[in-house]
Amino acid sequence: MDLPNRDQILSKSVSCLTTIILLLWSVQAVVEAGKDETDRLALLEFKAQIADTDGILSSWNDTSHICKWYGITCGRSHRRVTILDLSSENLSGVVSPFIGNLSFLREVYLQNNSFHSEIPPQFSRLFRLQTLFLNNNSFNGQIPPNLSHCSNLLILDLGVNRLEGNLPTELGSLSKLQALVLQANGLTGNIPLSFGNLSSLKILATFSNDLGGTIPETFGRLRNLNIITLGTNKFVGTIPISIFNISTITRFHADGNQLEGGLPSDLGFTLPNLKRISLNFNHFIGPIPNSISNASNLSQFEIKSNNFTGKVPSFSKMKGLLSNAFRGPIPECIGNLPITLRGFGLSRNHICGTLPSGIGNLINLEILQMWRNNISGKIPSEIGNLNKMKLMSLSQNSFSGQIPESIGNLRTLIKLSLHSNNLQGSLPSSLENCRYLLLLDLSANNLSGDIPQEIMGLSSLSICLDLSQNCLTGSLPREVGKLKNLGRLDLNGNRLSQQIPSSISGCISMEKLYLQDNFFEGLLPSTMSSMRGLQVLNVSNNRLSGHIPEFLGSLNLTNLSLSYNNFEGALPTGGVFRSSISTSVVGNKKLCGGLQQFQLPRCDYKESKRRRISGTATILISVVSALVGVACILSLLYFSWCRHNKNASASSSSEDGLLHVSYHNLLRATDGFSSTNLLGMGSFGSVYRGFLDQTHSIVAIKIFDLTHCGAFKSFIAECEALRRIRHRNLVKVITACSGFDFNGNDFKALVYEFMSNGSLDEWLHPTASQCTARSKLSLLKRVNIAIDVACAIDYLHYHCEMPIVHCDLKSSNVLLDDEMTGHVGDFGLARFLPEATHKLLADQSSSIGVKGSFGYIAPEYGSGSVVSREGDVYSFGVLVLETFIGKRPTNDMFENGLNIHCFAKAALVDQVEKVIDPVLLMEYQESEKGRIVAPDGKNKSWFINLECLVSVIEIGVACSSESPRERMDIGNALTKLQGIRKKLLEFTVIV
Repeated sequence: MDLPNRDQILSKSVSCLTTIILLLWSVQAVVEAGKDETDRLALLEFKAQIADTDGILSSWNDTSHICKWYGITCGRSHRRVTILDLSSENLSGVVSPFIGNLSFLREVYLQNNSFHSEIPPQFSRLFRLQTLFLNNNSFNGQIPPNLSHCSNLLILDLGVNRLEGNLPTELGSLSKLQALVLQANGLTGNIPLSFGNLSSLKILATFSNDLGGTIPETFGRLRNLNIITLGTNKFVGTIPISIFNISTITRFHADGNQLEGGLPSDLGFTLPNLKRISLNFNHFIGPIPNSISNASNLSQFEIKSNNFTGKVPSFSKMKGLLSNAFRGPIPECIGNLPITLRGFGLSRNHICGTLPSGIGNLINLEILQMWRNNISGKIPSEIGNLNKMKLMSLSQNSFSGQIPESIGNLRTLIKLSLHSNNLQGSLPSSLENCRYLLLLDLSANNLSGDIPQEIMGLSSLSICLDLSQNCLTGSLPREVGKLKNLGRLDLNGNRLSQQIPSSISGCISMEKLYLQDNFFEGLLPSTMSSMRGLQVLNVSNNRLSGHIPEFLGSLNLTNLSLSYNNFEGALPTGGVFRSSISTSVVGNKKLCGGLQQFQLPRCDYKESKRRRISGTATILISVVSALVGVACILSLLYFSWCRHNKNASASSSSEDGLLHVSYHNLLRATDGFSSTNLLGMGSFGSVYRGFLDQTHSIVAIKIFDLTHCGAFKSFIAECEALRRIRHRNLVKVITACSGFDFNGNDFKALVYEFMSNGSLDEWLHPTASQCTARSKLSLLKRVNIAIDVACAIDYLHYHCEMPIVHCDLKSSNVLLDDEMTGHVGDFGLARFLPEATHKLLADQSSSIGVKGSFGYIAPEYGSGSVVSREGDVYSFGVLVLETFIGKRPTNDMFENGLNIHCFAKAALVDQVEKVIDPVLLMEYQESEKGRIVAPDGKNKSWFINLECLVSVIEIGVACSSESPRERMDIGNALTKLQGIRKKLLEFTVIV
């Protein structure tokens, strides 16, 4: 047998090897084809559970390879799905668990759709996954803990869904994770300490959840962190100091939590790359660190609604110092802040001092918010250097002086708010340069002079122009018609006069117009009939006259106040005049007719039986009448002058029974208004002790400061109220004086019965000298005074000729006579409340412009609601709580949402004795010395007193409820207080 030669053997070997290779290739092709099929089937299952209204997935079929399907990207070599991108495609449905079979997936983009149900835990099988975007959907349930198996994950974005439950501790093992975004869900619990192991993390966003507890100290280990946003959660405690040492941080947001402590003094050095920091709505205290000026890239600095003030101890000692109230000025470092700063917010803190002129160095500043602090001094003229400013609010401070003309340099300004300061002088006409201004609010200052026509020519104004509660004079410029886009115009509470210009009809977009409390006269312009968008019109307390125009009934008015003018004739009956709730016409004595609910007299349309006088005769009679009238007036003036010169110091009883007193009488009664006779000073004047020769008695004389805007109207209001009321618990007015001083200036004064024991405020909060001169108020005396006040308010509300709302009830307006009987005084803000309109809806705009006193004023008045009995009840409730707790409602402890009502309500559970006035406890201890006590150290008198105190606090809390509908009626409060007094008196007799 011949053996094969070498060539034959080699040929057979090559042939065999080729066969084997081809076989292996065939097997690999079959295997790869099987894997492609796995991806294909997984994608089809994914599609099967999706609603695709726009047909985005129409290419997902058998006519093409999966790598050519829409939104799919495959690897070049293995042809497996590596990227799934279906973001923002209007898809909805459930994400199939088969997505876990796409084992080569590296990137998933499903954001901005409407997927719902739970996130499938099968994502955990995607070991190659690096990017997972599921944000802006409606996923619910918990975050799958096994996502931690995706160990290569770099970005995990689950924000803006409906996820709930705790954050999985397991996520802390994702050591490669660079971005964890969880904002806008319903996540709860604490942030796990394990998150401090996310050593590669650059972005952490958890804002807008319900996370709580403290911020973990382990966050200090995240040395690569750039952005951290923790806002709108429930975090408490201090921010770990270690976080402020992460030099890579560029953005730090923790708004809307309950964090406390302060900012480290070296903040600008430890965070040199900081661009944005926002800590609004927390409980931070302390100063603004000067080192912040070293953050050279800073563009936003926001610390609104905190307790930032002056100097505090070092940061390491901050914890637990929330109750301290440090005060200090705005730091001079403001002028050294980087010019990159665009947003600066310090509003709602306790910052005082003056605004440094260095503010003008921040030439790129676009937003400046410092409202509701205690900043004083002048607004620096350098503010005009901020020519990129868009939003500026310095409201609710104590700024004084004039508004600088340089403010007109802020040509890009959109909103300017300077209300509630002490600014004086005229309105700067340079504001005409602010051609982009949408809102201008300069209300509640002491601005005077005419309204510049340049301001009325700002046609860009569209949101609001508010110049109310100032001392502006002159007429309303006819240029008001250029405000074609303006929605709201507030000019109330000034001294504007003459007629309302007919050009006001040019305000075609006007919805709310407030002109009350001025001196406008004449007719309402007929051109106003074209203001079809007008919803609220208030012209009360002016000198308008003539017939009420019928066209007002054809407008879309929902609230109309024409009260206290000189309108006459028949009241229209259409439109807004169908409701006495929506319309107020009180104080117009010549009106008649209208619907019955207005309770006006019937109009008499009968013609005189005499012949009508001809036109010529009418003119002649009018001229003669005018001449006769002038002659009478001149005669009267001459007679008055003679009498004044003859009897300058004389006085007598008038026919109406009131004592007549002159300026000279009151000057002599007070020893020339000597400071030794000064009893106190109020909003509109001063009160002196005086001795009247005419009555040989001591009286209290209130002298009105007529240079103060609103003082004259306060005098009139008080006269109107006091001449209609008479009650044992109201301060008795003896007479009024309206005349001139020796320089010819207007002089107004009221003379009251003298109250020898001063005010309740002086007894509750005595000075050191008063403490030694007066005994303390006992529990029974306090109850008696509360009853006296309740009687007075009940009388004003329900038993007067015309119901009256006091509007300024507080402890300093409750005066005490020789027998410690309480008398309510100061009716300068009182308002009549006709029975036909006393049930005005609480959400309607006020027609009166009520001020009241901070701490006592009902919360609904702050939002513009009408005066009501419920408003007085609220003030009474606060007064009751003050009387028995011994703290003013303006006490420094009442801040950050805590007020005297909440304080007392919380104590009702089981801690009433801990909140009542310590003086009452001392009184009890002294009275119980030597008495036999029970084993617990307390006898029956203690429990009776405590029971009565609980009842009184319950009354105060019920009367001062935030909602007007939930407040106790003053009559019920009076009955309950009388019952408490009866119990105290009965027990006193038994003992």
